[in-house]
Formats: sequence, C-alpha cells, structure tokens
Amino acid sequence: MYTQQSMLDIHARAQRNLHALIGFCATLPAEALTTRLPGFGFPTIMIQLEHIIGSEWYWQLVLTSGYNEEVTHPELPNLGAVEAFRQRIAAGTQEYLLGAGEDELNTLREMVSDPGETRMLRPADVILRMVTHIYNHQGQVLAMARTLGHANNDEWDLDYPLD
Repeated sequence: MYTQQSMLDIHARAQRNLHALIGFCATLPAEALTTRLPGFGFPTIMIQLEHIIGSEWYWQLVLTSGYNEEVTHPELPNLGAVEAFRQRIAAGTQEYLLGAGEDELNTLREMVSDPGETRMLRPADVILRMVTHIYNHQGQVLAMARTLGHANNDEWDLDYPLD
C-alpha cells in the first residue's frame, strides 16, 4: 500500500533528476538541442523534454479531472522556459499528492484517459507511471547527446537518487 509520503518522496526524487537533466542539457551547444536525429520518436532533445513534462501534465489531468480535450503546451523556446514548465507541472502533481490519502492513492477508480475513454486505474500506479516515464526519456536524451558528441561522462548524477 502506498502512502502519501512515499508518493511525494518518489515524485520529488524524480523531479530532482529531471531538473538535473535540464541542467545537463544547458551545457550542450544550442544547436544540439534542436538537431533532429532519426530513430527517436521525439527527434530533438527539446521535443523530448517537452514530451516528458507534457506527459506528466496529461496524467495529472487524468487523475484530477479527466483528460477531456487536447491541451496546448506553452511555447518552450529555451531551457529556461522548459524548467519553468517543469516546475509548474511538478507543483500540480505535488498539490494533488498533498490532498490524496491512502484510500485515494490505492483504490481503483474510473478515470478518463482520452475523450470518451474511461479506464479503471489506481492513482498510485499513475504516479509511478509518471516517474518511470521520466527515466525512459532521460535515457533517450542522454543517448541523443552522446550521438551528437556530448556524453554525460558521469559529471551529472542522473540515476534515481538514493539519498
């Protein structure tokens, strides 16, 4: 059974990593952020970052009100805008978690995941989906940077934080 505190902790750790990933991206040449690479579903680093954060927003809406219509992401012309978007969306998830007790987090309930599509989901699993999604795309961003000649070289600790 997941607790409010455990979900807040897991989410905060993942957000620390996402913040660090954006910091790593800030060390890359500007053209590396927008270079299109074949073989990636989201072909640029900037689009990957937007997707990571936009997906959390999507799941946040599924949890809180249902995803009833397409949403438009704000313009993200630079990493400062990406970080501001991350902070805003992370705060929304944290706000949800601060109001969610154990029953809310651990009980299956109907959620609208696309207009007209209702699914039975457990909120704690949705939160864990948000977190694992960050790490999936973080790996893709790092692979893209490496492909462009800018390896992380362990300068940035981007593994799930143990402390």
